[in-house]
Amino acid sequence: MISVGSGLKECLSWVWKSSKRPSIGAQSLLGLPKQENRNLPMAQKRKPGKKRPGAKRPYRKKTVKKKIQPVEEILFRVEGKMSTFGGPKDTGMSADEGLALFTQADLENPKYSYLFLPTPPPGTTGLGRRLNPDKYYFACRWNYSDTPKEFLKRALARVENPTNGRAVDARPVDWGPNIATGRVADLSPGLAATLGLETDDAVRITISALRPILVKPAKRAKAVKQGVPVNRPASLGKPVIKQFIRSPNCSSRQVGTKIDKIVLHCTEGSLASTLAEFQRSDGRKVSAHYVIDRNGDIYQMVNDSDCANHCRGANAASIGIEHVGSGTDSLATPQAAASAALIRWLLQEHQIPRTNIFGHDFTPGYSRPGGTTCPDKLFGPVHSQATIAAWVAANV
Repeated sequence: MISVGSGLKECLSWVWKSSKRPSIGAQSLLGLPKQENRNLPMAQKRKPGKKRPGAKRPYRKKTVKKKIQPVEEILFRVEGKMSTFGGPKDTGMSADEGLALFTQADLENPKYSYLFLPTPPPGTTGLGRRLNPDKYYFACRWNYSDTPKEFLKRALARVENPTNGRAVDARPVDWGPNIATGRVADLSPGLAATLGLETDDAVRITISALRPILVKPAKRAKAVKQGVPVNRPASLGKPVIKQFIRSPNCSSRQVGTKIDKIVLHCTEGSLASTLAEFQRSDGRKVSAHYVIDRNGDIYQMVNDSDCANHCRGANAASIGIEHVGSGTDSLATPQAAASAALIRWLLQEHQIPRTNIFGHDFTPGYSRPGGTTCPDKLFGPVHSQATIAAWVAANV
């Protein structure tokens, strides 16, 4: 005989096996554990399978292209003891003492005026006491044969404290100190403080030919109630001009003419023959503003403010740059570096768009019948303006 309880239990057991989902009451009668996750989605009830480790991708080292740095030509370097000078508190300078590299006219030039106080200190007339002691300037005993005044006026130097490694750019303004002091340089008080230098500490000063050094803008002034602080833009110094050899084959630009393009040439001859040709007034009467030798030396033959006879039909608003080389030569490395530095300066100096740098044969307005092969293959193997543009993009 089967009891009702055992029959019910067997029945419920059959239901369990058939439905696999008995009620909570059936689970209790059968003595089964409660299914806590019965209302969970199936995806959460399934036991996660063991993760198979993914195949590791082979590690590839990224190739880093090393930038080729141009070799710097050191034009001036000195190291030794220093002192400070300049400004209203420098009573060692007389009230009317001037500066070797600057004149009163430079106070009107924004490239240089930031070095000076807005008004002369009471009782003074010279530029020495009018220097702003917080700006970065210095003086050394220059040999003007090696570093002419005009070059120094445009140049910047790297001034370093060899003890702590601090270094900043500063502008030469004067000749000094007296050799009897045993010192090699006088620095502005602000420059000395920035470098952590005191009188008779060691300083190192370097001027390089190939490194186009940015002129540091004046520090932003503190806000004032009446006005807005002025922050001057950075500017480039003009590259070193080895020699200015004036050509008679030039003319004045028309008043109001804006220089708006640069024309690149190949001399198709030696430096000596080019300079001689540009000085002849009885021949073709040709010239260019600049001539760059294979070793990077830059010669100037016509002022930027005048027209050179270098690109018929396009002389009025252009600057011409000749590069020494034959019809099959490419630019020499120092020549390319000098050209790029000069072009950068010209672009900034005359606000010329970068897109307005042309090879001679491709210059807008050039009107010689039959054209020319210039600038040949100096800037690349293909004679085209695209070659010029690609060189400019890569180097300037």
